[in-house]
Amino acid sequence: MQIINVKDDRYVVCGTVLAHKVTNITTDELKNRHSLADTVLRNGDTLYICMKIIEAEFEDILSNTIRI
Repeated sequence: MQIINVKDDRYVVCGTVLAHKVTNITTDELKNRHSLADTVLRNGDTLYICMKIIEAEFEDILSNTIRI
């Protein structure tokens, strides 16, 4: 699994393709060809079809249980 860092965001790479090979395909079509992909990034002549990693914060919530 390859992970790309762009500023404060992180992405999992689902696939790559050379830009000159996809002249008749939109970025939406590229994303649809890869499961869970939501972003297409470009570095030079390479397109990276990616899924953005969502950073989440969790807080434990103590539940009040009723005892009978």
